[in-house]
Amino acid sequence: MSVVLNDPLPKRLALAAVLIIVLLGPVFSAEKKSDFFPVSVWYAGGKARAPMLEKVTPESPRLWKKDLEQIKNLGFNTVRCWIEWTNCEPEEGRYDFSALRTIVDLAEQVGLRVIVQVYIDSAPDWVGRKYPDSKFVASNGLAVESQAAPGFCFDHLQVREKILGFLAEAAKVVKDRPVFLGWDLWSEPHIINWAEIYHLGDPEYLQFCYCHSSKARFRDWLKLKYRTIDNLNTAWYRTFESWDEVDPPRFGTILTYTDYIDWKNYISDKLAEDLEMKAEAVEAVAPEAVVTSHSAIPGLFSKPVWSGTPDDRKMAAAVDYYGVSIYPKHAWTVRPWSPFFRAAGNDFIRSMSWANGGFYVGELQAGYGVFGMKLSVPVVGADLRDWMWSMVSCGARAVNIYAYYPMSSGYEAGGYGLVELDGKVTERAVAAGKIARVITENMDLFLGSRPPGAEIAVLYNPLVHMVGGQQTFTGEGQTIGVNNLSESLQGIHKAYFERNIPVDFLHVMDLTPELWNQYKLLIVPYPVMMSQSDVKKLRAYVEAGGTLVTEARCGWVDERGFSSDIIPGGGLHEVLGCRESYVRPLSKASTLKIKGTHEELPLLKDGDRLDTLFFEEEFELLGAQARVLAEFDNGQPAIVYAQHGKGRAMIVGSFIGSAYHHFKNPNNGKFLAGLADWLKILRPVEVTVAESDILVEARLLEGDGRMILFGFNRGERKAAAEFAVAAPDGNLKATDLETKETVPSQYKEGRLHLAKSLEPGAAWVVLLDKK
Repeated sequence: MSVVLNDPLPKRLALAAVLIIVLLGPVFSAEKKSDFFPVSVWYAGGKARAPMLEKVTPESPRLWKKDLEQIKNLGFNTVRCWIEWTNCEPEEGRYDFSALRTIVDLAEQVGLRVIVQVYIDSAPDWVGRKYPDSKFVASNGLAVESQAAPGFCFDHLQVREKILGFLAEAAKVVKDRPVFLGWDLWSEPHIINWAEIYHLGDPEYLQFCYCHSSKARFRDWLKLKYRTIDNLNTAWYRTFESWDEVDPPRFGTILTYTDYIDWKNYISDKLAEDLEMKAEAVEAVAPEAVVTSHSAIPGLFSKPVWSGTPDDRKMAAAVDYYGVSIYPKHAWTVRPWSPFFRAAGNDFIRSMSWANGGFYVGELQAGYGVFGMKLSVPVVGADLRDWMWSMVSCGARAVNIYAYYPMSSGYEAGGYGLVELDGKVTERAVAAGKIARVITENMDLFLGSRPPGAEIAVLYNPLVHMVGGQQTFTGEGQTIGVNNLSESLQGIHKAYFERNIPVDFLHVMDLTPELWNQYKLLIVPYPVMMSQSDVKKLRAYVEAGGTLVTEARCGWVDERGFSSDIIPGGGLHEVLGCRESYVRPLSKASTLKIKGTHEELPLLKDGDRLDTLFFEEEFELLGAQARVLAEFDNGQPAIVYAQHGKGRAMIVGSFIGSAYHHFKNPNNGKFLAGLADWLKILRPVEVTVAESDILVEARLLEGDGRMILFGFNRGERKAAAEFAVAAPDGNLKATDLETKETVPSQYKEGRLHLAKSLEPGAAWVVLLDKK
């Protein structure tokens, strides 16, 4: 999309308006710019760690070419280099892209494609001298003096002009080079990057940015939403006389919360708009290049209440592909990411990128993690095999490994490298290169395949994080629940993941008939805060024939921070056939008990107990349509089921998803999995494992009459697994995609059966093609 206006203020408003329009509905790409699947390593010449750059010397071409030849020989098809503002424009208007030109020249000689990572967060000092009012300002009023990072505020119109001009100049360097594939314009977007600003105050409470430019931009956003100052005063409970008096909130009070909700929603909109403006700057010069960006971690594990955190779905709408950094053995991890954690994150970024047709893995950990004296366990070849194939199986359209050489300096010195700092090739480099070669040899196959459509959606509603405004606390006495929504989402995902039942995370902005019609089941976890318009959509989903399952206090608080008169809110009590009669906080986990046998809960029997968490919500039944499926120990209704319109709905009076995440009571998982059996949800791949205590994960990609089966042993012992793949007919042959050996198979009862003995942590990739 392109918006061209002359005046800076109208342009800013127009972009915001366009963004709002984009975010109200799905974004479809009629065609993708790229028919190439990059598998790269990060390398910008020499051993300087990103975002630093080595100076080009007469010896550089020879030395760098040797590295690029090794990268090519390992099996990679792309090199991901970088440019950064400090080095490439040391004086205003004097550009030095010699390192970029050298890398592109050498990549052409060697036969590698090139992706360019752009770093603006490291800004040249002349920017601060020329625009001293462009410094980031914290919520406590203190300015951030840039020390190469974090740079200067993009909201400052002159600084923004310089940044967009820098991007355009960079695009001129590569726009006509055949090996140039595309950009990553923003690595791990936040308002502030790479600056540990503890000297300004507790970072948990510091917010950004409060400079005069950011305040003005926030006011523009508010004008679009509220139109008049009177409307704003009503919403914020204030008495402003003009827009000039309006500032972003700095703290919470008993009277104010809508201002904080607006501020956080604005921040996520602003980040997406910033990314779109950067994309437009390079697309104006190099329109055929792929434009990407990537988050620091899947948004499932972050919160908008953290300072300057992006919304993955909004960011994905601004570029061709959005993506993520994946560091399962980062130095900050207490232990490596579990298969459940990784799978939930992969499915989340896949789901947020549905309109893009895939996602980019912007950074994948190459070597052990380092942070000062904190070290992670080693990364080995089996790790990279698992991680790479796992993400490809979820629909990744690029894998970029960070980095070729270990970090040469700073608090990460010695970590995160694919080879040794002296250039010695490691076992993990060979393993990753082999996978890269397989992907390159079968590129059309992977680009033409997609994960099968899920029939279960788990609603992701980031507004939930803001219940109470800045006064967001878990129940008294709770020591768990750092991210209650995330833990609920992870628990629900786990119940289906461990049974190989596909699920999507459906962003609340995609809650539309065009999308919800594909789902037989919509689960709404931790639903304590929802906009009134989204509550209406849930009602419409059920009335149209959908099945809704929600956790406790659904629609309790709306988008303004106001409580509903009746809970469930927004009229959902009519859909769910009950209303809240009593709510009891829990200082520790408790249980509810299934009452009787029910076709809706086929995996549970009378007397089975499910864990509850945070609080228990009792219900008063409304009408003869409602039925009690479970009770608390005092005999009051705990789970209620009702029919409404053409559909049906169920409410659970606690948070069984989060409880399952923490306590792993099998009955919580059976409750969720049983819903799939009740609704006859299709499992694309059924897995039977001889060792019943070992989880074997199955994934599938489909396209043009072919399928790719992925099998992963998530246990710590060898497992004998049988995979039964749903197939319309048996006219398929199975081939191991890596060894090219034929895999024995048998077709019966509508499924193609294959067997494999998998070592612990092993990955198996099989092509199912027409005979």
